[in-house]
Amino acid sequence: MREMDESESVELFSWHSFKKAGPREDFAEISKNVVEYCGGLPLALEVLGSYLFDRPLTEWNCVLEKLKRIPNDQVQRKLKISYDGLNDDIERDIFLDIAIFFIGMDRNDVVHILNGCGLFAEIGISVLVERSLVTVDNKNKLGMHDLLRDMGREIVRDKSPKELEKRSRLWFHEDVLDVLLDHTGTKAVEGLTLKLPGLSAQRFSTKAFKKMKKLRLLQLSGVKLDGDFKYLSRNLSWLCWNGFPLTCIPSNFYQRNLVSIELENSNIKLVWKEMQ
Repeated sequence: MREMDESESVELFSWHSFKKAGPREDFAEISKNVVEYCGGLPLALEVLGSYLFDRPLTEWNCVLEKLKRIPNDQVQRKLKISYDGLNDDIERDIFLDIAIFFIGMDRNDVVHILNGCGLFAEIGISVLVERSLVTVDNKNKLGMHDLLRDMGREIVRDKSPKELEKRSRLWFHEDVLDVLLDHTGTKAVEGLTLKLPGLSAQRFSTKAFKKMKKLRLLQLSGVKLDGDFKYLSRNLSWLCWNGFPLTCIPSNFYQRNLVSIELENSNIKLVWKEMQ
C-alpha cells in the first residue's frame, strides 16, 4: 500500500487525536510534526493519535521527542509508545494475552476468562479499543493488526531473549516443544499454547508442567498428556484442549479456578472420575 500524503495523514491522525477532521489551532504545528515522524503509516497514525487524545501539550512534546529518536524503519518501536503509555501492568497483560491467545475470539468469552485471572478485562479491553490497539468487529470478535500482534510477541521475547522457559507466554511451537520435552518450564510461564498438526497426537509427560505454578492459560491441540494431572497448575483459568484424549477429566486435576474449559473434538463422557 502507498503511504498517505501529508493532508490525508493529518486528517486521519486528527480523527483519532481530536475526534474531528483537523487539529486544534494550538496543536496544528505539533500535529504535523508527529504525523511526519509516523511516516505516513496509517496504523501508526491511528494508534498514536488515539494515545494522544485529550492529553496536554507537554505530553505531546514528550511523544514527539521519543519519535525523533526512533529510525523510520522501526515501526514497532513507534507503536510501542502507546503500549508503554497504558495505565498499568493489568492493561499491558490484557494486551499481551490477546496478542498471543485470543485474536478472533468473542469479546465476552475473553472478558470472562481474563476476569477469572483477576485482570478486570471489561474496562481493560475498552481502553485498548480506545487506543486502537485492539478492534472489535460487528460479530463481537477481537482483532489486532499483524504489526501490533508481532509487537506484543516481541515484547514477551525481549524480556528473556535466550532463556525461553523464563518467558511469561509461550506460543512458538518449537519453543514449546523444547520446554515440554526437556521439562524446563518455570513459574514465569503464565500462558502456553501448542497446536500440532496431524492425526496422531504427540505425547508429553504431565511432569513437564510441574514447575509452571503460575500457568493460567493453556491451549492444546494434537497433544496427549501422560501421568498425574495434579502437576497442572492450580491457577488455570482457561483450558482449551482440541482432541482431549480421555473419556473423563481426572479428579486430581484441580479445576476450582477454571472459568472456561473447551474440549472440542474430544471423547469425554464424564466431567470427572476418581483415579484408580
